[in-house]
Amino acid sequence: MGFKQVPKGLALALTIAVFGSGCAADSNAPAAAATGAHSVPAAQADAHAGNGPHAHDAAHATEHGQADMDFPVDEGHQFWTPDAPLVEGMSRIRAAIAGLEADPDPATVVARASDVDAAIGDIFTHCKLDIEPDIALHAILARIMAATQALHANPVDASPVADLRAAVVNYEALFDDPND
Repeated sequence: MGFKQVPKGLALALTIAVFGSGCAADSNAPAAAATGAHSVPAAQADAHAGNGPHAHDAAHATEHGQADMDFPVDEGHQFWTPDAPLVEGMSRIRAAIAGLEADPDPATVVARASDVDAAIGDIFTHCKLDIEPDIALHAILARIMAATQALHANPVDASPVADLRAAVVNYEALFDDPND
């Protein structure tokens, strides 16, 4: 499956449309917006992890071919520095994907997809980034959530694993993660 690269403006608009009501909706939103940080209560982290309203958004993006799009990497892009929770969460996501590399049984597929969802929930709960890298991260995590949702729905179809890998490659092209 070939992956498309979309213009940065379109990717930003898509991300804002998908997550516009999510992360900044907590009681700390003014402080978070002022600092460029991103803080999410546990209930909203669950929503981002595929157990709430954003699960529909991820499915909707998948239906319209948007989940397989790379977040654009501008020529001469200066890598963004991930914070410790993001580095740890992405390491957990990579480990779960590695568990899907062999031809696992459906129960293992569901377990590894759940591991990815838990890591995403922790990223949303603890990660704090400036606005531009946060928007890019949301787009990447939406793509990952769409893939795990597909794995939960049909654990015998391994095709979403390729999109998981591609989303991690997109993340690694944008962030200076010491574990990639």
